Amino acid sequence: MQLVYGTVLIGMLSGCATAPSGHWEQAGRTELETQDALAHCEKVAYLESQRNKTDEPFKGPIIEKQCMQRLGYTYIKHPT
Repeated sequence: MQLVYGTVLIGMLSGCATAPSGHWEQAGRTELETQDALAHCEKVAYLESQRNKTDEPFKGPIIEKQCMQRLGYTYIKHPT
């Protein structure tokens, strides 16, 4: 049983250690402006998902993505 718990723990920790699979970009925007926009959209997503907990509790990432796209950003995936 300890082996199972150990395996699950290692899997969870390795998932946390992986690098992001991409980043947001918009022509003419600095890294700081992009970080500010992302922080804004993360807040919007959090507040919206908290308001509608019973509808779809895991909708936060979708709301965040839509917010960034509305602000004119494009998500660029890193090559795997």
